[in-house]
Amino acid sequence: MGRTLIKGGLLIDGKGGAPIVTGAVLIEGPRIVGIGKAEAFQGCKDATVLDCGDQTLLPGLIDCHNHLSLDPRLDNYLHRMTDPIPALTLRACETVKIDLRSGVTTSRCMGDRGFLDVECRKAIEEGRIEGPHLIVATRGIRAFHGHGFVGYPFGGTDQIRDAVRENILAGADLIKIFITGTLRGPKGIFSFFSKEEIRTAVDEAHRAGLPVATHCIGGTGLEWALETGIDVIEHGYYLTDREIDLFVKSGRWLVMTPSIFFTDARIRSLPPNLVDGHLQQREEVARSMEAVVRAGIPFAVGTDAMHGGLAQEIQYLVDFGATPGQALMAATSQAAKVCRLEGSIGTLEEGKFADIISVEGNPLEEVGALKRVGTVISRGTIKHPPPR
Repeated sequence: MGRTLIKGGLLIDGKGGAPIVTGAVLIEGPRIVGIGKAEAFQGCKDATVLDCGDQTLLPGLIDCHNHLSLDPRLDNYLHRMTDPIPALTLRACETVKIDLRSGVTTSRCMGDRGFLDVECRKAIEEGRIEGPHLIVATRGIRAFHGHGFVGYPFGGTDQIRDAVRENILAGADLIKIFITGTLRGPKGIFSFFSKEEIRTAVDEAHRAGLPVATHCIGGTGLEWALETGIDVIEHGYYLTDREIDLFVKSGRWLVMTPSIFFTDARIRSLPPNLVDGHLQQREEVARSMEAVVRAGIPFAVGTDAMHGGLAQEIQYLVDFGATPGQALMAATSQAAKVCRLEGSIGTLEEGKFADIISVEGNPLEEVGALKRVGTVISRGTIKHPPPR
């Protein structure tokens, strides 16, 4: 539990202020105990020094929408979610390492199979595998006729109430339901769940103190989600001006996940019947995402299982009109609020967990610097590069 002084050419604390030139962070055990210019710590003779040279120090990144065993590198990857649970678990053990190495120190897991996310969370906390700190939704709750390749089907208020309770018993940190699909259909966007079913999930989770998030791209289901008190909307690809106005008035969070529409390699690994729709509708989605940024809806960002690709998702936000600072905060301080962990992660401040990364370049000037990760420190432990 000794002290370590991490030094860099620039320090971004994640709070929106100006960077600190020749900044440093002093950590002891898993926590930050000091932050400022490196010269202020010259008296810390007992601290081990980790000098990152001219690299920029910043808070560990937070992926606000992930799935551990979903892997778009695999052909027809959505249907691979029917693979045996042991195979999915082994896949997850690989993807969490990839995420950590990319600078993600916290990952909000939005549904997986067989409660494997709970076991991965436990294994990471116990040091048996390497990966980000996990916030898990366990089983996604979908309708029998609805979308949700990582989910399990439930119908009617009684089944949904039981599903929420079972997820809580298994160790869920939040509840995830799938209200809509991902593409606009020929008849528009409809909700797979009734308002009563949605309200049941919300009431059951909130009574136990857990937040609720929903896969929802727009339409009537979005209005019902806002009306019934769902805490976070995931994706929101097709929000109309009216829906954006409702969203702004509600004060709810949106987690943006652009890659499914804007990363060609990912689209090509979708089931063949979904490829054309994602290519044809991407311009409509881009216009909606640009409108979201202009409207001031509070947003965070996630990869939706593009493991190691959070920096590219952040780049997409800039493409939609966000400033580099806004885009970075969507994966740090704003993301921490979505996770309800703003008191412990998301910024570099005394008392918070020592989740710190270094990158080559200044992401406030060139957001692509986030793709050039050097050091990764999670809860005060140097993960990459490993200590010599």
